[in-house]
Amino acid sequence: MFKQGLKMLMIGLGCAGSYLIGSIPFSYLIARYTKGIDLRVAGEGNVGARNVWHVVGKRYGALAGALDVSKGLAARGIGAFLGVESPAIWALGFAVVIGHAFPIFLRGRGGKGAAAAMGFLLGLAPLPIVISGGVMGLAYLNFRDFHLAVAPGMALIPVLWRFWLHKSWLEVGILLAFLLFLGFKRLIDEPYMRKIKAQTGWSKS
Repeated sequence: MFKQGLKMLMIGLGCAGSYLIGSIPFSYLIARYTKGIDLRVAGEGNVGARNVWHVVGKRYGALAGALDVSKGLAARGIGAFLGVESPAIWALGFAVVIGHAFPIFLRGRGGKGAAAAMGFLLGLAPLPIVISGGVMGLAYLNFRDFHLAVAPGMALIPVLWRFWLHKSWLEVGILLAFLLFLGFKRLIDEPYMRKIKAQTGWSKS
């Protein structure tokens, strides 16, 4: 009983820490303090590295992306430090992505969480994420459409999880829910982003 309670406490602390780390709005801070731009009303209206890339500059976008990936890696590290194992460690992954998507420091107006999610998955299983990232890169070079490029890379991750890493169907199901949350967040943001795009004349794909 004591061990079970201690385990739940560790998971709860890990989730709290992961959420707070996820809430750090690196993209917002970079845009605000380098160019005086509020990403929530600039470009596509998304507080994420892609918007920084287009609105502030490529090197700043790359920095924002790397920092967002580090959030996910940090959540994985917290789990390892606290001794939280799979499948419970996925709770920390959800927490860091929810923190990025609905940050307490920006009153809930965050990014989509893709970079933080990829950082967490990278910490769990580096090679499949590197492979899926390579697929996304090749798709982007061919189609020059960000959203079209993301689709095959994301679809490949559960396949590699099951048939290469031989993870259980339970873990594959959790992974699918994890990835589907990213799509759900985009649906939530779409009306707001459409309004901001109309105001800013955003035309990037």
